[in-house]
Amino acid sequence: MAPTLPRFDLKDRSVLITGANRGLGAALCKTILQYSPKIIHAGYRTTPGDFEDPRIQWCQLNIADGESVAAAASSIGELDVLINNAGILIPTAADAAEETANLEAMMDLHLHHPLRLIDTLLPMLQASSQPMIVNMISMAAFASVPGCEGYCTSKAALHAATQGLRLKHPTIQCVGVYPGPTATDMTAGSTAPLADAVESAATIVSGLCEGKTAIFPDEAALAVESLVGAGVATLEQQFTTLLSD
Repeated sequence: MAPTLPRFDLKDRSVLITGANRGLGAALCKTILQYSPKIIHAGYRTTPGDFEDPRIQWCQLNIADGESVAAAASSIGELDVLINNAGILIPTAADAAEETANLEAMMDLHLHHPLRLIDTLLPMLQASSQPMIVNMISMAAFASVPGCEGYCTSKAALHAATQGLRLKHPTIQCVGVYPGPTATDMTAGSTAPLADAVESAATIVSGLCEGKTAIFPDEAALAVESLVGAGVATLEQQFTTLLSD
């Protein structure tokens, strides 16, 4: 099992969630409201969500656009929790050039842009008394799913990057979340059993408050954790001293 850190209290915290207008992002937004945050900066690319609360500040944020990131950062002021949730799933293409372009798009959205966002917001996070970065990864980070190879590759990269963030920023609680297939717009038409987004969000937020560094929020994800969770956590710990004298 991944190590557990001190409990985290979301009360009076400032939170930024990317892709908060729908799917699991919207479910996370609504769930965190139950924990009395100070403010949730609810990021959206084109259209805000259809729910309102005095503690929600809808924030137009296209993480692929540097100017949009800078504008959002200047409007936030203070930040305790960053949840990198925005994502896409593009099925594998038969055409090699198209598949390369799809992989690049998913690597950008799932890896490069979240890391740039973290770098931009790092001064605000470091000023927090208990900062947290949450990366929404996928149980598919551990093994490729046929027809979604590029997606799995990009999520595996985000998993590795999350481990790296823990090494680079030891004062920031860096959490990886590994959902299984979940009922959202992204999985519309899927024949796989789908987890309920509201239930998954509740498990995720509860895990954050409990101090978990790796969260597997649904039945399919828990089955993956039973196979790889302890081994990955052990390797991560062992590798921290791999190059030490």
